[in-house]
Amino acid sequence: MLKIIQVGVGGFGRSWTDVVEQSKDWEAVAYVDIDEKALGEAASAHKMPENRCYTSLDQALGEVRADAVLVVVPPRVHAEVAIKALRGGLHVLIEKPLADTMEDAKMTVAEAERRNLKLMVSQNYRFRRGPRTVRRVFETGKVGEPGYAIINFHRAPHFGGFRDKMEHPLLVDMAIHHFDLMRYIFASDPKSLYCETWKPGWSWFDGDPSASATLRMENGLRITYIGSWVSVGWETPWDGDWRIECSEGGIHWSEAVFVKLKESKTGLKENLVSMPLVDRAYSLHEFADAISQDRKPETSGEDNLKSLAMVFAALDSAKSHKQVSLKNYL
Repeated sequence: MLKIIQVGVGGFGRSWTDVVEQSKDWEAVAYVDIDEKALGEAASAHKMPENRCYTSLDQALGEVRADAVLVVVPPRVHAEVAIKALRGGLHVLIEKPLADTMEDAKMTVAEAERRNLKLMVSQNYRFRRGPRTVRRVFETGKVGEPGYAIINFHRAPHFGGFRDKMEHPLLVDMAIHHFDLMRYIFASDPKSLYCETWKPGWSWFDGDPSASATLRMENGLRITYIGSWVSVGWETPWDGDWRIECSEGGIHWSEAVFVKLKESKTGLKENLVSMPLVDRAYSLHEFADAISQDRKPETSGEDNLKSLAMVFAALDSAKSHKQVSLKNYL
């Protein structure tokens, strides 16, 4: 098994400790967190020895032999932690977003390439059976070419912590999943984007938790995206609710995947693709396989720059009230 140091074991990081423990590819050999309480709780739950629990990544890198670092800390310190791990000679798997600025993201990618190390972003939503199935439907050709898509995302999480204070929590912390799914499902990168954000009167976030975006992909596909983190009515799945119109029919994906061909009166439910692992468990497996095969992981840092660029383009568009070109970010 490959050995990994997890940086950040409180909050969402606590759930990552469970995922790592269940992995057949990885063994956690050290925990790092500035919160000693969170560190102690994670160590107790997974029997991590006290002498391998650190409040300093520098100390962990100096004392523990490992193959990689898993970064699960707030986005503002993603680049700092990832670059320190890369300079220590370790591969890096990092929670999305890759960094909180495009400059830091590009710097992190460059550091990994310079040292010939693997840098992967855990875009775990694309490692689920639903999007894999939708992509397979397109690859069969039976629905023809996609023309436009409408994607709705509506949830009402009460996170607490840093997300509640963010200026654009939905765009920065959540929309990256849906933007990355767009690139994966339609096998195309974004060309231009227009975005607006707002804060409903009942919102419990300090910033704007709702957004709408209109995107044009390089293959000509038009996408309308509407998302909210303060939807107190009906909620969608975390993957969102997708309606895709194509030349020979359409696809509706909202947990289940339905396909309706233009000559049919009703839609048919697609069998979801079989996957031995899904979600973050697949992220860990893909990361390990990329290392052992010496290849780029599917959601490499380099590739993820294109998904991250969509986030910053959306932020700039919302502030300027103008359509922006994605080439300016890449």
